[in-house]
Amino acid sequence: MDSLIKLKGLTVTAKIALAFGVSMAISASSQAQLTNVAYDGFSYSAGSLSGQNGGTGWTSSWVNDYTSGASFQVSASGMSYSGLSTSGGSLVWSSGGNGISEDARHLSLMDSGVVFIQFLGQFGSSGGGGTPNIRFLNSGAVTGGLGGNGGPFGGRMSILDATLNPAANGSSSSLANLSALNLVIARIDYQNDSTSLWVNPNLSTFNYENPATADATYAGLAPAFDSIAIYSRSPGSVDEISIMAEAVPEPSSAALMLTGVGAAYVWRHQKKARKC
Repeated sequence: MDSLIKLKGLTVTAKIALAFGVSMAISASSQAQLTNVAYDGFSYSAGSLSGQNGGTGWTSSWVNDYTSGASFQVSASGMSYSGLSTSGGSLVWSSGGNGISEDARHLSLMDSGVVFIQFLGQFGSSGGGGTPNIRFLNSGAVTGGLGGNGGPFGGRMSILDATLNPAANGSSSSLANLSALNLVIARIDYQNDSTSLWVNPNLSTFNYENPATADATYAGLAPAFDSIAIYSRSPGSVDEISIMAEAVPEPSSAALMLTGVGAAYVWRHQKKARKC
């Protein structure tokens, strides 16, 4: 007789096999995958940014819809950061109107899962009067942003709420100065209603799927957006804007096969046990 211990009709070995198969299937089907949603490296001829429509994933061209100010200008000189692939030029502040440069662009609505926003930015040493920042908007309404806007943390790269202010206790503000050339990576977690920020991480070790402790966080803030708008007074430069999303794939054929193998193992041992 089979010497394996039986538990409610299933041997311990069979139960372990089934559990292993199911565990492997769940693991294979739940691995997050980072996909590119939208990107712009500003590979344009010198001139106004408004009307340009390069890059990938966007649903509109850049448009200067803050008519009190002026459109950014495209510079042939791009910005760089160790470990980051770059292309094209960059956008720079341009004089005109009330001294604020602004351009906006639309993309598909981001409001679920986990979304990353990454860019290179360098601005003035202090913020105020609504600048400098990259704003998130949903149907035209501001839902949050990244950058500064005056106050005690106005000179630091921060996560901003719908009123374009950082958390009052400083938890959403990094130690990075707006005037430095910064690589900014923000992670919006819609399920857990939070936003995290890393500034100038080591890209050779940065793990997007399991990142290290953030430089700043804003609990209770996960701004949905279908467009971004860049606002800056002089000086201001931005480059290499990327928006990426984590998606949990459907169970793969390999994962389903693992489940089937576990089930077959259980069936075989049940059949053997009945013969004993």
